[in-house]
Amino acid sequence: MFELTDVLERAGIAPGNVNVMLHSPRDGDLQAMLPGLVRTRRVAMETYQATHGTNATRALSRGRPYVASFVKTGLGQVQGRSAMLFAGLYANPGPRQATRAEIAGNDEVRWLYETFGSYAELDDMEWTHWPWFDLRLTDFMAEMQGRLVIDVRLTPNYVRLAEKLRAPVTAIHAESAFDAAPPDWREMRPTAGMLGALPESWARRLAEWRGVYLIVDTADGKRYVGSAAGEENLLGRWRQHVTGEIGVTVGLRDRDPRRFRFSILERMSPDATPGEVSRREQTWMDRLETVRFGLNRPRPEAVP
Repeated sequence: MFELTDVLERAGIAPGNVNVMLHSPRDGDLQAMLPGLVRTRRVAMETYQATHGTNATRALSRGRPYVASFVKTGLGQVQGRSAMLFAGLYANPGPRQATRAEIAGNDEVRWLYETFGSYAELDDMEWTHWPWFDLRLTDFMAEMQGRLVIDVRLTPNYVRLAEKLRAPVTAIHAESAFDAAPPDWREMRPTAGMLGALPESWARRLAEWRGVYLIVDTADGKRYVGSAAGEENLLGRWRQHVTGEIGVTVGLRDRDPRRFRFSILERMSPDATPGEVSRREQTWMDRLETVRFGLNRPRPEAVP
């Protein structure tokens, strides 16, 4: 059986010099997005893997010079066997003590915190320093990034010793798989922060789809029904909602777009006319009663 250790040895890397980091976030949004982030916003993925809990910090501090970083592919359980996609081989110089101010002022930390709830430690005022790993991407096995897939059993100990990890190679794709297929449209629920770093395949689909969508303000659960049938369809309309400091419609104008979560209520044909889409929007407003109990405003008349 061809395993990860065989791949490392063929690249001239001794497995005994490598920690394997298996990223399988419990947060569903981050789990779905992380493979795409390696391509669209790698610095955010690398910031995500810069800090760890006690056990992982201890394992990464024992002098091994390399970290092989993998991200979980597909949604679902974070324990049990799973396919993991190779993100890169990193040099590990060991931890340094980063100050609270440095971490809190890091733009990627703030984005991860606001978008996925990562770095929840920022809410704890007790600490002043935290071990930070400035892992540096190397050229070793660069041709395998996004192509090499291993099968491993995930456990709470997500930093493992390469020579002791049973990790059979299940695939070496011809092309990078970082831009994986998006979830079913019924399961796609991006937040405002996610819209700025969507994998290319997600963005392409949303730009193709017309339809009726729902916005939930996560601060208070208030709902708004909208429709999209213009340039770039759902993608373009959703991005309009989050480009400014206030919502773009009357009902959303006094709300912070960073708190918005989007979902598709009804996907419609790319050939649907704006009038057809608007009429379907009205039926959803009626069914969800978002004029009476939500953030929609009454319409003076139906769109012809």
